[in-house]
Amino acid sequence: MTLKLSRRSNIPNFKALDILRMVNERCADGEDIIHLEAGQPCFGAPEPVLEYARKMTINDPKQGYTEAMGMSLLRDRIALYYKDIYDIDIDYKNIAITVGASGAFILTFLSAFDAGDKVALATPGYPAYRNILSSLNIKTIEIETNETTNYQPYVSLLKKLDTKIDGLIIASPSNPTGTIIPDDELKKIVNWCDKNKVRIISDELYQMVSYETKPQTIMKYTDKAIVINSFSKYFALTGWRLGWTVLPEDLTPRVKSLSESLFVSPPTISQHLAYKIFDHTDILDSYVSVYKNNLDILRKELPKSGINKLSNTQGAFYIYADISNLTDNSEEFCKRMIDEAGVACTPGSDFDINRGQKTIRISFAGATEDIKKACERLIKWQN
Repeated sequence: MTLKLSRRSNIPNFKALDILRMVNERCADGEDIIHLEAGQPCFGAPEPVLEYARKMTINDPKQGYTEAMGMSLLRDRIALYYKDIYDIDIDYKNIAITVGASGAFILTFLSAFDAGDKVALATPGYPAYRNILSSLNIKTIEIETNETTNYQPYVSLLKKLDTKIDGLIIASPSNPTGTIIPDDELKKIVNWCDKNKVRIISDELYQMVSYETKPQTIMKYTDKAIVINSFSKYFALTGWRLGWTVLPEDLTPRVKSLSESLFVSPPTISQHLAYKIFDHTDILDSYVSVYKNNLDILRKELPKSGINKLSNTQGAFYIYADISNLTDNSEEFCKRMIDEAGVACTPGSDFDINRGQKTIRISFAGATEDIKKACERLIKWQN
């Protein structure tokens, strides 16, 4: 007997996580493989933050539910963060703490769009955007970008769309290219979306991981956009699974209702860590300095391996590389890289269905010694 399966759940696997699982299994069996595939900081929570969490656990061993939108204490702390960093005043009541940024995407897509609506996104781009939208029966409109627009959906590309869209996802810095939308272009995007009644979802997960110029939050130019952030990247609380979203007034009650039924509340102990970590941004900034050093090493050494067409990485901890001079099958190339060089990267087909067989994403969120060793292996492999 064959039982029904939903069409909406028939989405592609996230290749970066498939590779992470496979490499972890092989490393557990004794193989020496360097991780450059996952966007995961090699650092954990600063020790003072962990000590605070231990005390909270002892003081309240039950660790019961918080309110569905998250602890008011943490939401208020995030509002203060925006005041400190961007000089923007936000009512903490419009901030929702979520189960990772992934939970924020689910909640905001559900609250802003209906099945059949159209949401545009840049390719190459984070594959979960497309997959979550697809699972909600929301249509994706892909905007093919390249180095001429810094892999970002500039207004010049938005004007070429041949269909009316209901939403636009932007990411600055972006995954997988690490590129940033300049302030003047960000203003143009906001104006175009206002004129065409398009809801903006701004992925700002990597805003504090930047190397040349600090990206601007979309909230500087509009109060109608949805802003999504995470404690997994700059804040290095990856496995604690916590994120947040800053919401326009009209969406806040809807996200609250959805949160209550879909998640009940975010993880309590994780919220305690997140509250405390704002006291230790000096440590987090030192992590960013390591990422910058790793980027400098890759820019210098990767071309010696033939991987020489690199994205203009300005933030995040990724390089997106054109490897068309080496292969037209990035998945097979990445498999050989693991087997023959002991280095794991993610094929570009994860981020760009149509053009990704000629690209790879390299994560440099690992330890500097691993980055150096990976370069040595790749140079030897290709020479």
